[in-house]
Amino acid sequence: MTKLTDDEQVTLNSYNKNATKWSAAHITPRYWGDDMEMFHKLLPKGRILEIGAGGGRDAKELIALGYDYVGTDVSPNLLEEARKNNPGAEFKQFSLYKLNFDEPFDGFWCAAVLLHIPKKRINEALQAIKRNVKADGIGFISIKEGEGERMNVGSDEEGGERFFALWQNNEFKKVLLENGFKIIREGHFPKSETTKWLTYHVRTEK
Repeated sequence: MTKLTDDEQVTLNSYNKNATKWSAAHITPRYWGDDMEMFHKLLPKGRILEIGAGGGRDAKELIALGYDYVGTDVSPNLLEEARKNNPGAEFKQFSLYKLNFDEPFDGFWCAAVLLHIPKKRINEALQAIKRNVKADGIGFISIKEGEGERMNVGSDEEGGERFFALWQNNEFKKVLLENGFKIIREGHFPKSETTKWLTYHVRTEK
């Protein structure tokens, strides 16, 4: 099944509606600074895929590191912002579930994206990523720590009404391993009282 669920569609509609304000509020440079440095250490060069490019903040830094970069997002309005912020960079509109490139990538970057995937679809999402990455490819994933699933209603800058799936570390590690991702490094990044990131540098196993 590749069609979006009702909750996923609500989330997409919110991002499309609030793309400009949300992108402007999420431009903090080096937000994933240490994690991006580790990613670059593990994969110094190559062709990489960003899943959920958003407004293009991370794209700018990944491109500056010298990667052959391709960015994707399901939201056309967010991609419009990403293109403004990264003239000349390659961006394509894709649902995560429909990712299908002829040539697999050396690595992938998937920051704050899988938190919008219902838990019942996480295997489908991870397999979609995996089939577009070479064996022994390097990846970065970040999700939000917590329990359960819920709809959050925030300001336009926060993205409006969006679906979130929250995970415990051992719970998500189990899912990664079951889907053929070897965990190289895991981290805990408490950004605020309400936002605590779990981070994973992974290697794909075929």
